[in-house]
Amino acid sequence: MSKFKLLPAFRRAYRMTLAFYAFILLSSIAWGYRIWVEDPVLAKATIERIIETKFATIVERMTNTGWWGQVLIIFGNNLKAAAFIIISGLFIPILPLLMGIMTNGMMIGLMLGFFETEKLLRKTTFFLSLLPHGFFEVPAILLSATVGMIWGGRNWRSIFGGGSFGTLGAHAEASLAYLPLIILLFFIAALMEVLVTPRFVILPGFA
Repeated sequence: MSKFKLLPAFRRAYRMTLAFYAFILLSSIAWGYRIWVEDPVLAKATIERIIETKFATIVERMTNTGWWGQVLIIFGNNLKAAAFIIISGLFIPILPLLMGIMTNGMMIGLMLGFFETEKLLRKTTFFLSLLPHGFFEVPAILLSATVGMIWGGRNWRSIFGGGSFGTLGAHAEASLAYLPLIILLFFIAALMEVLVTPRFVILPGFA
């Protein structure tokens, strides 16, 4: 049995994919923000729908519980999202990029434009509010998408290359080695989002 490692070796394929996904995430944030410049009506309708479908239920659940319950709600929601990203890559390796990286990036960009347009927060305050939990959550999302893409890509390559079930098992073992780190990052992110982030959100906004 292989020894447990919280920080597995990041081989070149993982490093390169992670860096590429980070670039796409930043580009998607800029793209989401740009929608406010090109079509503010569409941008506002989109972000209102995102708030209604994605955040309203979570916020309602969090208002009826203490800080620890809030941490567990956010942590569980992020884990479900990460599991979906990873599993989607097993079927179609490009899905983690489309559904995990680009979608989250555009959502951040849309939220930035929304807060700025509605004069709720400055850009600096918005990014400061993301920094405490985003420092842990963003790497976890990037790593989840990286694992899903590489795991799925290697599986399909083995299948079409005549690989054995043992080869698929090796791919699974290599990919699942990153799960403890992903889980830890999401847990710390949830703690930061509940205990630290609100202190940044109440910073002075527009005069």
